[in-house]
Amino acid sequence: MAWEAVADVDQMEEGEPVRVELGDTPVCVVLLSDTEACAVHDTCTHQGQSLAEGHVTPEDEIVCPAHASTFDLHTGEARGIPAVAPVASFPCRIDDGAVWVDVGD
Repeated sequence: MAWEAVADVDQMEEGEPVRVELGDTPVCVVLLSDTEACAVHDTCTHQGQSLAEGHVTPEDEIVCPAHASTFDLHTGEARGIPAVAPVASFPCRIDDGAVWVDVGD
């Protein structure tokens, strides 16, 4: 797979997670500012909840709505139990007014 445009920046709210499907991969995309966005796998490693249904903290973490596991939006690292395994993080950029994500092969 290659870079894919997933949303227009002007259609996203800063700090509001959005779920997109890239091929068979569910992705949680978050606009952090008008120049920065992050993308992680949308499935919590604890019990499979969609992270895009959660909320973003000021520390750039996504909080799972089921049991409040937290994940770093930049690295996918699990930062708060009950989840201990990370989620995949994906390269993400803003270019020409759109958010682009590359989930790899």
